[in-house]
Amino acid sequence: MSADSLEAAYAPFVASLLAGGFSLPADGEWTAEQIAAHITLNNDLIAEAAEKVAAGQEVSYDNEAGVDDAELTAYASAVGGLAGLASDIERSAARLAAARDALGDRADTLIPVLIRDGGEIAVDQQMPIGAFCEGNASFHLDMHLRQLKALGPDWRAGPPAEFDHYQLVLLERAADAPELDEEAEEDIQRQHLGHFAKLRAAGVLLVSGPIRDPAIAGISIYRAGTPDRARRLAEDDPAVRAGLYNIRAMDWYTAKDAIGWPAG
Repeated sequence: MSADSLEAAYAPFVASLLAGGFSLPADGEWTAEQIAAHITLNNDLIAEAAEKVAAGQEVSYDNEAGVDDAELTAYASAVGGLAGLASDIERSAARLAAARDALGDRADTLIPVLIRDGGEIAVDQQMPIGAFCEGNASFHLDMHLRQLKALGPDWRAGPPAEFDHYQLVLLERAADAPELDEEAEEDIQRQHLGHFAKLRAAGVLLVSGPIRDPAIAGISIYRAGTPDRARRLAEDDPAVRAGLYNIRAMDWYTAKDAIGWPAG
């Protein structure tokens, strides 16, 4: 699990927090705020342990501070409720990812781990700190995401009553693209961007931009009427004519007025 993947694992939990609408739990169960406080406190506890291992220090892990009901409630209040907890989870996830990466060859170091659950000791054993970090961001996180969702509303929705209709164009990198020298490449790039400016001035191109992907160089959203018309417009791009890119065009629908385009 890369550092980016570890941090990204928390995105669904954060989104659920920000969406809100949670009900109160059954007696003795954690509130949404307590669940979120547990996640961020536990991230920090494990990150701290990993940081100490990376520094060559002896360390053990005990989750007691991250499961006390009163401490969780106080922490949630101190950071500003659900919105503050969402931000704090992102912070603690970034810390955990950085701490795991900093372990290097020490990732297999065994540390004593004590995990309490419902007042009972559920785990009392040695674990490799690297795997412990990853387990915290996978099955442990998934367990508490399910717990959080059980307190949330039933997120079901029907289709929009009306749609806006656009054409989505993908600019694919050509496998057999010609090799250009620096001067020619710069000239083609300027013509490429000028083509977009022309289509925006014509009112048929709404937005375009590059993306980070090995196969796809960029995406554009057209209001050209049909995918064939959008494809023809996109293929008139000098960079496409030069063989640098291929075009895929398709219809795209979204809820009416879901996107506010700038005037002009």
